[in-house]
Amino acid sequence: MSVTRRKFGKTKDGEPVTLYTITNKMGNSVSIMDYGATVQSINIVDAEGEVIDCCLGYSTVAEYEEHTDFMGACIGRVGNRIGGSSFSLNGQTYTLAANEGENHLHGGLKGFDKQMFKARIDSDDTVTFGRISPDGEEGYPGEFMFIVSYTFDDCDNFVMNYTGWNNSETLDTIASITNHTYFNLSGEDAGSVLDHTLELYASSFTEVDEHLIPTGKLLDVENTPFDFRKGKTLGQDINADHPQLKLAGGYDHNFCIDGDGMRPCCTLMSPKTRLKMYVSTDMPGVQIYTGNFISESEGKAGTDYHHHDGIAIETQFYPDALNHPEFPSPVLKPRKEYRYTTVYQFSADE
Repeated sequence: MSVTRRKFGKTKDGEPVTLYTITNKMGNSVSIMDYGATVQSINIVDAEGEVIDCCLGYSTVAEYEEHTDFMGACIGRVGNRIGGSSFSLNGQTYTLAANEGENHLHGGLKGFDKQMFKARIDSDDTVTFGRISPDGEEGYPGEFMFIVSYTFDDCDNFVMNYTGWNNSETLDTIASITNHTYFNLSGEDAGSVLDHTLELYASSFTEVDEHLIPTGKLLDVENTPFDFRKGKTLGQDINADHPQLKLAGGYDHNFCIDGDGMRPCCTLMSPKTRLKMYVSTDMPGVQIYTGNFISESEGKAGTDYHHHDGIAIETQFYPDALNHPEFPSPVLKPRKEYRYTTVYQFSADE
């Protein structure tokens, strides 16, 4: 095991960016940069001995700054959408940045994805990134101190440990941190992921309105295109005549993961490379987003990205949870700790 680091350019404000690469004994590796605590590459050797870069991304910091697809980024202070860019907490209404029409998305105009993190190499398999989100940043109450530790071990487990603290003495805050890596187990330059098989352990999902904001209603996946419990390709039903699919142009929905605590969430597999990815988490929900609006842009290998070229598997609290008290609560009380974990395990089938 080893961790190396190299310069990865500078931001438009002149801040130097460093890329950290964790390599395990199998020769597989993950690379994360301190701009946005962003996953830039995941290199896994498949059953044929070919190195597959399993995530979409860019070759320069400028491209990450320019594009708004959140590729590989750590998302906060709250991932996903908040309707009307506001919420009420303890009798006070907080107004957030409206960066998707009238709604708030992925932390706002300058969320965690557009921030510099301080980095620390903790061991031969772990790098930790941290920052302090001040009271009022993007409209959120309370000072929030946050770190995310990325571990990549010899069993090809890519572990994301999220830890935060509400440093306020008096103010509640809200937190729902996630990661926005776009996975393509055939390779980041391989085109559409609609041939990938997804097995998802969720019996219901949150219904959304025309702005993709949850209505508060949970819909049963039984006999719908949203039933992945027995596994099927992402493309099998993506164009089905279902109002929820038409609203999102595909899958862009929060699924309510069955069970509690640390548990399996889903399994993703590429038919081309036979690479599998097993996801487990202790978060209540997972956003499955089939890249319906990925920007037309050039990726790391020089190949242009298009819609559906990656799938985001974002573990999280349910979207717009503060406006739906029946949802699991993302409220973090003063001086309380936020702690959640998601694991992405890669396997090359023979």
